[in-house]
Amino acid sequence: MSVCLITAPTATDFWGSDELDSEAVRSGASDPQLGILSLAAVLETRGETPQIVDLNALYLYFADTKGESDAAGFAEYAASAILASDAEVYGFSSICSSFPLTIRIAKALKAMQPQARVLLGGPQASVVDVQTLEAFPFIDFILRGEAEHTLPLLLDDLARQQAIHHMPGLTYREGTAVRRNANAPVIADLDALPSPAYHLTHYLETTHTADLELGRGCPFACTFCSTNDFFRRNFRLRSPQRVLQDMRAIAAQYGIRDFQLTHDMFTVDKRRVAAFCEAMGASADNFTWSCSARTDCVDQALLELMANSGCRGIFFGIETGSPRMQKIIDKHLDVERAKDVIDIAEKLGIGTTVAFIAGFPEETWDDVRQTIRVFMHSARHAKSDPQMNILAPLAATPIYSKHKHELVLEELCSDMSHQGRAQNAADLELIRSHMEIFPNFYLLPIPNLDRSTLFELHEFSLTATDRFRWLLSAIHQNAIEIFDFFLEWRAHRLQLEPNLVSSELRQYYRTPDFRTDFVSFARARFGTAHPSITALLDYEEVLSRQLSRNPDANEDTAASDEAWTLDDVPTLTWSTRLIELPCDIQQVIENLKSQTDAAPRSGTYFYSTRKCTKEKCRLVQISDWLAYLLRACDGTRTVADVVKQLSSDIPEVDEATLFFCAFASGVEVGAGSWCCVPHSRSGVRPRLKASSVTAERLHP
Repeated sequence: MSVCLITAPTATDFWGSDELDSEAVRSGASDPQLGILSLAAVLETRGETPQIVDLNALYLYFADTKGESDAAGFAEYAASAILASDAEVYGFSSICSSFPLTIRIAKALKAMQPQARVLLGGPQASVVDVQTLEAFPFIDFILRGEAEHTLPLLLDDLARQQAIHHMPGLTYREGTAVRRNANAPVIADLDALPSPAYHLTHYLETTHTADLELGRGCPFACTFCSTNDFFRRNFRLRSPQRVLQDMRAIAAQYGIRDFQLTHDMFTVDKRRVAAFCEAMGASADNFTWSCSARTDCVDQALLELMANSGCRGIFFGIETGSPRMQKIIDKHLDVERAKDVIDIAEKLGIGTTVAFIAGFPEETWDDVRQTIRVFMHSARHAKSDPQMNILAPLAATPIYSKHKHELVLEELCSDMSHQGRAQNAADLELIRSHMEIFPNFYLLPIPNLDRSTLFELHEFSLTATDRFRWLLSAIHQNAIEIFDFFLEWRAHRLQLEPNLVSSELRQYYRTPDFRTDFVSFARARFGTAHPSITALLDYEEVLSRQLSRNPDANEDTAASDEAWTLDDVPTLTWSTRLIELPCDIQQVIENLKSQTDAAPRSGTYFYSTRKCTKEKCRLVQISDWLAYLLRACDGTRTVADVVKQLSSDIPEVDEATLFFCAFASGVEVGAGSWCCVPHSRSGVRPRLKASSVTAERLHP
């Protein structure tokens, strides 16, 4: 029986080039969905030829070719594209954030081809199966949980027109009544599953990192999490040998040697983690990898073993910095130990993504304050990426069951639902009509917190940390806790922009206006009382002026292979800027990392921007001589003028040598170096190359 498998969309919240062209949206849209790829691989082993429709790729194409007025038509467009596969069964994966759109596409598909069989699977459909079939008659089946074993059985029964009342994990309609069969057993031997069918998609053709399943299930039972329900808390890992087999196959076919190992709780069994690391170390393949873990399931010895075997990143869900809330949500992490684990990982060169959640019904502002302290502890580590989320009531979780009669709906809720600037009206209608199917779009009661303040704290913590990581760290360490500073900033922001709410406020934090307003406020608040804060404010003001520089009209002029002439005018690329500061900004950052308060070294320090966008840049410290070159190439001087200026700025190098350099090697002002000079009056080679010292993650 022919099957078309459809991915769960993740990019469809966004519209317009300013949102869709962002690196975060494009990167997330290209992530492979391993559940679909695993099902496709199983079907291929049976001799079938499943087709996969990537709704993210389809949506990005639709958005690139249609005007904004056509945004509402994507469901019908997607349904037509899916039907082009001419399958007999259409299997939709589902996640909570895009479940309304999945439902609308399924409805449009059924209207266009009534005889099509519509099957839903995945986390969201699995936990709201009965409600979904009762509400939407165009959905024929929902196959709950892991489906590698049950999907082939279902397809066989449908092809033979046999009864399906015995099919494990199936929810279906019998007449007008919804029937729910018993759960299917979990898949005990993950090694027996075939490798994901990456070849049916384009996921790995343009990326440097491959997602690879490491295991399934979580033995813990946090009140807000739905993972344990989908896998029924049954913890399983694939063997190191099986994982290495897939790594080698991907490396051979796609040249990829870095892997994101997907599994919520890889480190629960330390012995199995150690066995995996030993196998990786013994393989001599030199693969690198990242994973997820709990901070109470790792220690220094294990982290050292992981680092030595290629681990370069770990996701830690700490959730809350409040010991009281750790108990209430059944997470039970030791907050101080969690901070120590971040420290150890940083020293070992392992990057950490540290996730926090705010907005629990029992939470107080003191609990939030404690969470922000741990958030800032993560922020002062260059390799750590703190993330703040607002709690969503996920279906079938204890926290939803407890508060389902108290939920409210507002324009923007949590990160588990809509994140774009505007939400589709048809989605909203479904959400309003079926709260029990789409609870993640609703808000939980927070009697001890002000919702608008919490929402702005979320926007501030993410955007300000992305743009002003080290400035925030300096303020938090040397002047005032960031939570208190945020409250002062919010009062000021309300005076500047009193009418911003929800999506308008979110958009404000993404504009240059926020940068300007925030730096101005911080300067007025702290003056010159704190050397490190002052140094970073100086830097931010200089960088802001540079970022506001418009691209030159001749930006597209390409350098040819022809020899330079005296009359050529060298100019800097738009993304190359020279920054001059009165102190060593790298020392300021190192002081913040080590939590010391030594005064920064004064003097003249030059930096050049690299990988620069309109919003942020990375810096590299450069030598004085390279700075003189960049400054001279201002678009007004010819090559002859540049050399004359350099002969004045660098008197130890004679003019004839500088001319020889310019014509022999060319001026590579965009690459962070100039030229190689063979001779000079002083008998030394001019140091025109960029320094190896970098201002790490000033703007990561």
